[in-house]
Amino acid sequence: MKHRPALACAAIGVVLAVSGCTTEPAPFTAAPTTSATTSSSAAAADTVTWGGTFCEGVTPALTGLGEIIKTAGSSSPTAQMNALAGHATTSATAMADTTKKLEVAGAPDAKTKALHEELVAFFGDNAKALTQVKEDLAKLNPTAPDFLQKVGVVADRAQLDKFQQQLGKYLTEPALQESFTKAPQCTAMTAKVTELGADLLGK
Repeated sequence: MKHRPALACAAIGVVLAVSGCTTEPAPFTAAPTTSATTSSSAAAADTVTWGGTFCEGVTPALTGLGEIIKTAGSSSPTAQMNALAGHATTSATAMADTTKKLEVAGAPDAKTKALHEELVAFFGDNAKALTQVKEDLAKLNPTAPDFLQKVGVVADRAQLDKFQQQLGKYLTEPALQESFTKAPQCTAMTAKVTELGADLLGK
């Protein structure tokens, strides 16, 4: 049996954990419409848009993790580095953009303000960490005898374990469940997770 690089194993862990949260989204029960107002309808729409922004920011990271997983059977440290660099570059940009979008939009209502601030920090912190990973990888020498070791050290800075824990929490967050069933960005995210999960099960 081939040894799977630690980086690929970490990426697989994220995908499997997320698959368990998104394959069967919690059913959303619409609020009674007898006393609905224009403002409440607008708030509901804002909540779906807000959650859709979350999904839009996460999907590129999942795509990048899929590329990392493809290196699971490779013994080439360069392949691992290139996959990690691609993930870091694309994900850092997407997460930085999402941070700005959330900051501009603000929380949908007072009840989601604390969660909103968490999400802004989640995307902002991950964007910074992945930007640093990208910069650190660019400094590595592929011909150095300790190249593989250094790739591993830099990979640890991507904090995939922490990302997995945070993402798992948000995917089960009640305030986001309506978005997961209604926002097109969330439908796309779920499709990506399903695709990655199917690929893993097929290996």
